Amino acid sequence: MDVKGIGIDIVDIKKLEKILKGKAGKAFIKNTFTNHEIACAKGGINIYKLATSFAAKEAVYKAFGTGWIEGKDVEVLRTKEEGTPSIRLHGEIEKMAKKRKIRKVLVSLSFTESNAIAMAVLVS
Repeated sequence: MDVKGIGIDIVDIKKLEKILKGKAGKAFIKNTFTNHEIACAKGGINIYKLATSFAAKEAVYKAFGTGWIEGKDVEVLRTKEEGTPSIRLHGEIEKMAKKRKIRKVLVSLSFTESNAIAMAVLVS
């Protein structure tokens, strides 16, 4: 297993909450998060899950060295069975991963009352 990229991101929860409560909040959620992510956040109510998902998306793009491409192309999966989150890639970033022979994206998420943080590691 070779490490092909590492990315980390931190999100200010109050800043994200302000965006979500603003005029563009619903559009931001719709354009950034998949249905699975919204459902896991109980319809967009759980700010901590949305913030960690957003941080994970940013961390993945940083690991690839691309900058933000498309919010829904990086999906954070959370299952009760596994207990740990995982990443599913779609669209352009999925094509890039295949081209670079990335087998898996490992992710770690955490949050406090004020910040959410994520680290992503690309492995071949």
